[in-house]
Amino acid sequence: MTQKHHRTRINSQRRRSRTKQLRNTLAKQFRCWHRRLGIFSALFIMLMAISGVVINHSNHLSIDSAPVQQAWLLDHYGITPPNKLAIYQTQPLSLASSDNLVWVQHRLAVEADSPIKGMLTLGKMILAVDSNNLYMVSQDGELMEKQDASMGFPRGIEAIGFDGQVWLKTQAGYFMADDELIEWTPAMPFAPISWSQVLDTQTAQAESDTISLLARSSHLTWERVILDIHSGRFFGSLGPWFMDLVALSLIIMAISGIYLWQQVRPKKKARLSRHS
Repeated sequence: MTQKHHRTRINSQRRRSRTKQLRNTLAKQFRCWHRRLGIFSALFIMLMAISGVVINHSNHLSIDSAPVQQAWLLDHYGITPPNKLAIYQTQPLSLASSDNLVWVQHRLAVEADSPIKGMLTLGKMILAVDSNNLYMVSQDGELMEKQDASMGFPRGIEAIGFDGQVWLKTQAGYFMADDELIEWTPAMPFAPISWSQVLDTQTAQAESDTISLLARSSHLTWERVILDIHSGRFFGSLGPWFMDLVALSLIIMAISGIYLWQQVRPKKKARLSRHS
């Protein structure tokens, strides 16, 4: 009977030893992964916190209107160069158009209703036309006036020119403006008109590269990029999977943290009981 009891006690001790060894092994593994996942989750939480603070103060930081000019980011968002790019003047003012956008001194001046057909300077004023509208712009890039058919402006514009008077070439023929650019009269030029021309020089080519980047950047602000990073959309189709991975990491951290806490509790109780 005593022998049996002795064997039972030995078996019980062995089982406790194996259980303790298993717990120690699990605790070691949990502690290792808890630490690794903690670092990963901390980096993600820091990213979310920093981007959240920046978004909350986007107006003060002016990122809501700050264009992105990094080509790789524009490529990431699929923002392509304009289909039609024209440089009309490089000196003394830079005048250019990209599709329906008018650029004065590298500043976006006008977003027209349709692609720009031509631009020229008239004194201290800049004239730009699309198919059905005239845009009068200051040298500072401010839109001063817009004319359309309701104001008697011709339709179907193909080109704008100047020979002492402003001329329009339209699908219906030629029109000449008065000195105030108010009346547009059908007329036939008696001498060749100096129509607005697109420059094709090395300087114009360099200017085209600059305007192309500006045109692309006008479609993307830093606020949009940070919002997309904060929401996970920046990572495209991988965004939801990335969020799931972070959520799973936090769940595993919570479980491993509770397990490790439970392992520490008996030791603390044992120490307290010995001291008492």
